[in-house]
Amino acid sequence: MTKSDCVFYAVGTRYVYDALEVAERAGIHVRAFIHNRPEVPVPEALDPVLTPDQVDVELTGLPVAFPLVTPGYRKRVEEEASKLGFRTLASLIDPSAVVARRFECGSGVQVNAGVVIAAGCTFGRQVLVNRSASIGHDVTAEDYVSFGPGCTLCGSCYVEAGVFVGAGSTLAPGVRIGRNAIVGAGAVVIRDVPAGAVAAGNPARVMREGIAGYNDCGV
Repeated sequence: MTKSDCVFYAVGTRYVYDALEVAERAGIHVRAFIHNRPEVPVPEALDPVLTPDQVDVELTGLPVAFPLVTPGYRKRVEEEASKLGFRTLASLIDPSAVVARRFECGSGVQVNAGVVIAAGCTFGRQVLVNRSASIGHDVTAEDYVSFGPGCTLCGSCYVEAGVFVGAGSTLAPGVRIGRNAIVGAGAVVIRDVPAGAVAAGNPARVMREGIAGYNDCGV
């Protein structure tokens, strides 16, 4: 089988290995790994690892993926990569994921192993769904949302841009999570969460308000 190529940009986290597994299982060859943070050690066993000043026109012509879990980090490095000339985002969807045919998504979506996405869902750009998450029917997720491992969203939830939904959390049917909010790991959300808030617990309650987003996503 002929493999398509892409570039990974911002590879200074251990999550890069999960993203690489998804790419390889999906038949996508990672042509280069761009390490943009010289103060952070380069993860081992990646080849070739380049710095941003080594990026050439051939590489910027390839789709680029950002192997980062944090919404704010994905947004920032996308802007950084755009200044180097990258224009196309790579989407990484693990072949073990069960994705409904009636699913629409923007560019740069990452869907990890064991994920289930039901019919009628609509995702924006740069949405990440981590391993074994279950996304119910007619869920909307705006740009840069991150769903943590094993979280469960019931039908018709609406998740606004820049939200981080923590591992193992549950969102009840029809719940709306406001822009740049954080849902803590293991939370059970039975009512709406306002924008820029942190909600945690069972049942979840708002612990803080007025935050700038998960690592200042700012979307």
